Amino acid sequence: MSKPYICDRTCFISYLAESIISFVEYKANVGGCVAESFLPVMSLFDRHCMNHPEPSICLKQDTVLSFLAIGPFEKNSTAIRKSSIIRSFGRYLAAVLRIKDVYIVPALVKRGQKTFVPYVFTHDEIARLLHEVRNYQPKQEYTRTPNMVNCMSCIFTMLYCAGMRISEVTNLKTREVDLEQRIIHINQAKNDNHRIVTISDSLAEACHRYLEKTKSCKTSDIYFFDTGSTYNDGFVSFKRAYTYFRRFLDAAGIEHKGKGFGPRMHDIRGTFAVHSLQKLSQMPGDINVHLMSLSVFMGHQSIYCTQEYLWLTSELFQDILEKMEDYTSFVSSIFEEKMGDLDE
Repeated sequence: MSKPYICDRTCFISYLAESIISFVEYKANVGGCVAESFLPVMSLFDRHCMNHPEPSICLKQDTVLSFLAIGPFEKNSTAIRKSSIIRSFGRYLAAVLRIKDVYIVPALVKRGQKTFVPYVFTHDEIARLLHEVRNYQPKQEYTRTPNMVNCMSCIFTMLYCAGMRISEVTNLKTREVDLEQRIIHINQAKNDNHRIVTISDSLAEACHRYLEKTKSCKTSDIYFFDTGSTYNDGFVSFKRAYTYFRRFLDAAGIEHKGKGFGPRMHDIRGTFAVHSLQKLSQMPGDINVHLMSLSVFMGHQSIYCTQEYLWLTSELFQDILEKMEDYTSFVSSIFEEKMGDLDE
């Protein structure tokens, strides 16, 4: 029988030193991982934590994101590797050491040459954002698209209240929104995943308010959200919606952390998932059933896509973990780097 791996305790000196040492030994001895494959990253993170001291063991979002900030010459593969190891460390703190104040960095998503980290708005941030959306006053009147401002107020309310993708919202046809029955038919969805979502009281109010304001502005009856322009049948483009999104962020005092770290418009959907899971975790019954219902509601391909949102908030994780009958799949993800060098 081989001797257990013992980490050199002199290598780590930050407030997380003991936790990092414990993590390294746990991965090596319990998970069978090669310590040398992740020690350099943990060593760099320990030094980074020296400049972000905390009075107790925790893992703050700002500390993690500043460490993972993608440099101008850093390869996507390197960024993904660092993110994966720090995510594994966060999961270890939460699942094994039961530390509550832990930010679990979500998986870096790579599309083409872009790598980014999903951002979750706090309850206060989303409230401020929607307040600015409802009360936004443009500096000038847009004669070519007179209905654009009215659209934005309802669009961003729908993004958060229904957890829809921005493409699903802007592609909605007038006939697909049934305010009387309180349902939305999503026929143009990712992976051709047609579904129906319900309309909450706050969203219904926003829709009625929008329709009342747009009686004389809509140029066609094709799209539910109509810019008031004859161009492209009044379709609201992603580019225009994003322009307004950045204005709303600034007005709400929410910092845009730069390319790769958002917030992005799609992060409103992720925030809907996290906040919904928080509410569902407080309801009686099997949390796995609630999780499945949310997965169907959001149009995910599988429940595993929805499960990933469990890691996006320290508020939720401990309570939800205790309610899950089987969370070995989450704990096993602590060893996700076991297969070797992630740069390969």
